[in-house]
Amino acid sequence: MSSPALFVLLALVAYGIAYFGYGKWFDRTVWKPDPRRTTPAHMYTDGVEYFPVTKYVLWGYQFKSVAALGPILGPYIAINYGWAPALAWIILGNFFIGWLQDYGSIMLSIRNQGRSFGPITYEFTGNTGRNTLLGFILFYLLIISATFIYFIALFWHIFPSTFAATVGILLVGVLTGQMLYKLRMNVVTTTMVALVLMALVIWAAATFPFLQTPQGAWPPNPAQGVEAGGIAGAWSLLVWGLVACVILYLASVLPLPTFIQPINYVSFFPTFLAVILILFGALISNFTGVRLEQPAWVGFNPSGNNPMWPLLFVAIACGSISGWHSLVSSSSTAKQLDVETDAHPVGAGAMLSEGLLALASLAAYMIIPREQLSGNVGSWVAGAIKFTAPFLGGEAAAGFLRAYYGVVLILYALTVQALVTRFWRLVSTEVFQGRLAVLGQKHVATFIGLLIPLAFAATGSWNNLWLYFGGSNQLLAGLALMLITIHLARTQAPTVYTLIPATFMIVTTITAIGWQVVKVYLPAFLGTTPTLVQYPFNQYPAFSRAMDGIFVLVGIALFVLGLVMAYKTYSAYGTARRMHGASPQIATGDD
Repeated sequence: MSSPALFVLLALVAYGIAYFGYGKWFDRTVWKPDPRRTTPAHMYTDGVEYFPVTKYVLWGYQFKSVAALGPILGPYIAINYGWAPALAWIILGNFFIGWLQDYGSIMLSIRNQGRSFGPITYEFTGNTGRNTLLGFILFYLLIISATFIYFIALFWHIFPSTFAATVGILLVGVLTGQMLYKLRMNVVTTTMVALVLMALVIWAAATFPFLQTPQGAWPPNPAQGVEAGGIAGAWSLLVWGLVACVILYLASVLPLPTFIQPINYVSFFPTFLAVILILFGALISNFTGVRLEQPAWVGFNPSGNNPMWPLLFVAIACGSISGWHSLVSSSSTAKQLDVETDAHPVGAGAMLSEGLLALASLAAYMIIPREQLSGNVGSWVAGAIKFTAPFLGGEAAAGFLRAYYGVVLILYALTVQALVTRFWRLVSTEVFQGRLAVLGQKHVATFIGLLIPLAFAATGSWNNLWLYFGGSNQLLAGLALMLITIHLARTQAPTVYTLIPATFMIVTTITAIGWQVVKVYLPAFLGTTPTLVQYPFNQYPAFSRAMDGIFVLVGIALFVLGLVMAYKTYSAYGTARRMHGASPQIATGDD
């Protein structure tokens, strides 16, 4: 098979079976949702945090709140092992683990009066478990923020049309919010106006040179004649990172309906459309002549220092399973669920939809020659254009498509990172009490939650940041699955379907974080390998050594907190089994 069409089709069939087959069976035999049971959205309706929303709107909210760069850039790393193992993990991870966690996190909160993970963890594991989880989440949020700020800055740097397009879409989102909430305009009319304006914004950014920033390259290598270019040369990523932090600061402190909520709403349409277009292009690739360029298998450890297990399973962060989803599901989505039976289409549906994004992204990399893919993290755009240009105008449309797919990358990162920054602020308020209460103040917490990630983003190499992000993200998913498993044990429901995935994810991710510390950051700190601090900061040896040391400490903190939390959750699971007579039994499906 010389085109990706068959493999994409098989994955789509597998997702259908996961949702309509395994998912429906699991729904009625394990959780047994009752549409007559009052949900927290009705029980505590306040119009601010608790309010019922139709499942179609809530699915869109859930998807746009969880889908970011994880399923886009994860396959870029994973394809180094060959596209076959990457495809297998995207399919199997979604089928057996990913949607179970998203759906289970919603139901866990629903069945616990709409409480988020903090209070639930306190009930299940005690105060130590709660504090450990909150500490882990704070480190996790710093890493995810550093990763996304880095890529927002990078994409603005290497795609000249995208900054103007991003600003234009942000303004369209703000205008949409005013039309909906201030002028009370019809939502369909407002949406159509927003879609037209966004198309015009992207066309203008791609067409008029005065709207384009100077082209940049990254990473720069002056010794080989590769200059950074861009708006500030070697300091361009730092400058763009500062710009991103200004936007994220506004998103964190301004009221949701004023800024980020309408921006997320309008951003859904171009971002999800990109997924549909790429998948359609892959399905018709036999007719358009687009061919596979990547090998199905490269090796278990192709570079000699990057074994497939555990690294592939944390590289594709969010494309198969994601801990961030559990935070969104339990802290926000569960408070807006109209009836319990909506949890499956919202939770499972949104996760499998994000699986489509991972599938589309892998397909985009599969058709790029290996020599063009290596070191070119923006090659997703080239693959997307290669798939879709044949039916969207050919070479004449290439400029518009480059601007469109480039800004799609940024929107996936920016809109979710805005929620991450807000979540950091909320967790800081809960963690920092007493004498440290000032650190939880809205503006102070937001400033700290952006300054530290900016420092990491401006100095750290992206692939090492990514594996820390993936490891902590997938570990959080494993811990979320354990909380779900504890609840199921306490209610004498079958636990084997969540216990096995939880154990696999916890063992894999703790191993990956430990490997990263011992094999990557510690040697750089000790000077036995080159520093991992990127140019131009690596020109200052003392600073580079300090930053390498900080990354070692961050990894150790994640590793230790993860071990403690794993111990607390497994202990709580054992207690639940003894107290409630539960065991990891197989569901019979008889009732």
